[in-house]
Amino acid sequence: MPLRRIRITALRCLEEVELDLHPERNYIFGPNGAGKTSLLEGIFLLGRGRSFRTRQIRRLVRRGSDGVAVFGTVVSDDGVMQRLGIAYRSGHLQKKIDGDEAAGMADLARVLPVHALDPSMHALVEGGPSERRRFLDWGVFHVEQSYLESWKRYRRVLSHRNAALKRTGTDGELHSWSVALAEAGEAVDASRRRYLDLLIPSVANFGRQLLARPLTLRYRRGWADEEGLEAVLAAHKERDRENGNTEAGPHRAELVLLLDERRAQDEASRGQQKLTAAALVLAQVAVESALRPGRSVVVIDDPAAELDGQSLGRLLGALDELKAQLVLTALATEQLPQSPGHPVFHVEQGKVRAQ
Repeated sequence: MPLRRIRITALRCLEEVELDLHPERNYIFGPNGAGKTSLLEGIFLLGRGRSFRTRQIRRLVRRGSDGVAVFGTVVSDDGVMQRLGIAYRSGHLQKKIDGDEAAGMADLARVLPVHALDPSMHALVEGGPSERRRFLDWGVFHVEQSYLESWKRYRRVLSHRNAALKRTGTDGELHSWSVALAEAGEAVDASRRRYLDLLIPSVANFGRQLLARPLTLRYRRGWADEEGLEAVLAAHKERDRENGNTEAGPHRAELVLLLDERRAQDEASRGQQKLTAAALVLAQVAVESALRPGRSVVVIDDPAAELDGQSLGRLLGALDELKAQLVLTALATEQLPQSPGHPVFHVEQGKVRAQ
């Protein structure tokens, strides 16, 4: 079971909220501004160290409070309980697992993989390549435990090479950094490709379900497929010197989204963009769940927004297939069919009560 209990303190309009959650489905209803989305932000904060609405945690702090805190209890299938906590005060983010300081957010994320379907997820489709690279790297991180260190190493070497370019370092120095960057970059690319072998079929499946159209991914790794990265770096050395940065490498990779073999950014309506982004996120959760069933959490904020009844029905049907814990919000019960036997909560002016 992913998340059994959560306690949120001083997050936006929520003063003090504690919920016991069902391992499969949880429904939250209430008017606009009542605190529904804030509840989802609290869950997301516990697993990602930020909100899905903003990267600035200080914006989550309730007016008049000196900080925000979220605590959760996660119970695995074999009954092992872990307590997670995250608190932000005076510009400092504190992270704990079972009372001990966590080294970083990656430690909490491994215990509580959390994803969001929310109104801002259009950015995954219409935003720049960096949005899709973050999505890709998050997925690889949960499949290959060593990937985070590989990516950090690549970023460190890239920073050193760029610094050498800016200060017009010697050819010998630049060659050393180029060799190290090529080795690190090839490792990052190989991990991404292994993950995409798992993800692409799942994306195609959810694309058919949600859009009734072929949805495909094409991966551009950041340099020519037929060449090694070290050779490309050597060939582009003088151009990189002129620009003061490294042009080729995994940091320039792109995921191209195609609907009927045409770019989704150009082809999809607003509602179709939402469904395209949802297909990507659900595919990522499905890949995670195949490897570690029942651990992922998906928060779904107002799924009816921008979708007609038929599209909403397809989205809810796809969600039913996931082996993950879902927490869904809506303005009213008639907008979101509820599965019998699952808890329903009502939010009003920052207060939550079970129905």
